[in-house]
Parts: sequence; C-alpha cells; structure tokens
Amino acid sequence: MADPGFFSRHKNIYMYLPNLIGYARILLTLGALAFAFSYPELCVGAYFLAFVCDELDGRAARSFNQTSTLGAVLDMVTDRVATTGLLALLCATYPSLHLLFISLIALDIFSHWFQMYASLLAGAASHKDVASRSWLVRTYYRNRLFMGFCCVCCEVQYLALFLLHLPAYQTLGLLPLRLPQPLLDAAAGSVLESYVNSWQGLPAVGVVALLALPGVLVKQACNWVQLRTAMQGLVDYDVKKMT
Repeated sequence: MADPGFFSRHKNIYMYLPNLIGYARILLTLGALAFAFSYPELCVGAYFLAFVCDELDGRAARSFNQTSTLGAVLDMVTDRVATTGLLALLCATYPSLHLLFISLIALDIFSHWFQMYASLLAGAASHKDVASRSWLVRTYYRNRLFMGFCCVCCEVQYLALFLLHLPAYQTLGLLPLRLPQPLLDAAAGSVLESYVNSWQGLPAVGVVALLALPGVLVKQACNWVQLRTAMQGLVDYDVKKMT
C-alpha cells in the first residue's frame, strides 16, 4: 500500500500538521510571556501570532483530514494556558484588579473543562460538538464567525490593556474626550483619583479596548452559561445511572 503522505491522514498523529502548529503556538505563547516586561511589543506580536495559529490549525485539520482527539485536546488546553498566562500578566500589571483577572481565569478554565467532560459523556467528539440546552452556547459553537468575533475581542482587549500600562501608549493617538461627571465624582478619594486627575484624553489603545468590550461581555456570558449547563448535564448523567 502506498504511503499516504505527510499532508493526508496517516498513523503518526503526533506529526499531523495541525498538531505541529499547536506545538508552535505553545512556544510562541511561552516566548511572548517570557519577554513581556523586557520587550512588551515583542510580547504582543508573538502572542497575537500564536492566536492567529489557533485559526490555522483548525483549517489545516479540516483541509488535510487530520482531525484527531489529540489535536482537539491540545487545541483546548493551549487556548486555556495562553489565556491564563495573559490574564496572569494583567494581574502583575494591574495589582489592584488582580481579583477580577483571577475570576476570569477561573471562569474560563471551569467552563471549558466542565463542557469538555459533559460533551465526552454525551458522545461528542470535542467540547465544540455540542447539543447544549442553551441557545447561546449552541450559537457560539455552531457559528464560527460569532465565536471568532468573541474570541478575538477577548484577546485584543487583554493585549490592549497590557499595552495601556506603558507610558508611550497612554499618550498615543489621544482623543480629547472629557470624562463624565458621575465618574469624576465616583473616583474622588479612590485608587482611581490620581489617574482621573491626570486624564488628558482617550488613547488609541484605549479605544481598541472599548470597541472590543461587547465581544468580551458576550464571551464571559457564554462561559457562565456553558458552565451552568455542563454542570447540569453531569448531574443528569449521574441521576440517569441511578435509575
């Protein structure tokens, strides 16, 4: 029998092209985090390239018929590790907001691991192959454009927030916008007072972060609903075993 070739389905699953891209994603993510504080622009570039590879590995898997269970798990775990690393970076960058970022890490990990386990018990191939009770979760995983939009918004906002701690990006492309008076009143006497008093306008990176906010909120809502429905699926599975 002829050798099926590298760009087709073969038995050396470790060397499937999408899995090789997955290994490259891990190296790029680790490199990005390693250079975060010494070369922040390099960090952002490497991280974003790793994020682009997340789209490429899926396309390669479908194009060359190289889907695999290893690849599905590698993709999900790499996503979680990358997002966790970036949010941990924000914890170090904005210590006063560490609880918010830790909560986002917990929600991301819990929702996806519960979803994966519930999906496997239901006989699905991966956590993205769902028949969820929730229309939001079904829409999220079945509409690649919608899912891609939400994921891109999250990563772009986290990267923008990281760049915002750098003085050069705090004054880049300033838009002369005044802060609303209720915000000025609320910030008085708080940890935000010094920042509000030095406000000169909204920098370009801040505009990017704000534009990404709707997708971020939808993604977090989807994570919460996904966690709740996956937990109920696990409970239903246990109850079914009792009957």
